[in-house]
Amino acid sequence: MRHGVPTAAELAQAVREFLEQEVMPATEGRLRFLARVAAYAVAQVERELESGPEHARAHAARLAELGVRDDRELCAAIRDGSLDDRMDELRAAVRASVVEKLRIANPRHLRPEDAAPARHEEAVRP
Repeated sequence: MRHGVPTAAELAQAVREFLEQEVMPATEGRLRFLARVAAYAVAQVERELESGPEHARAHAARLAELGVRDDRELCAAIRDGSLDDRMDELRAAVRASVVEKLRIANPRHLRPEDAAPARHEEAVRP
């Protein structure tokens, strides 16, 4: 907490916990399902707040290693074949980016060897 004001991560955690611990057990049917979906969305926001900036820096570094500035340039380089001689590097860079995106969006879709110790992976199972 900064100067008595909760951080975005703390607010998201409070909302997720309220949905999981108070709303879901007290409801059923469609409302319970929607509460579960909302709790899962808030857990995704928590993961984004926690890891998003680090993932963005790592992605930018991977792109720079490949000699492109952004995803648009990466796509153009793939299409025009200018990275064909660096296919192993390209594959590794793209895979690393996909793994990072899944760590935030839906860590349950990761292979066990790609799973990172994340706090909010198993928070909600819609």
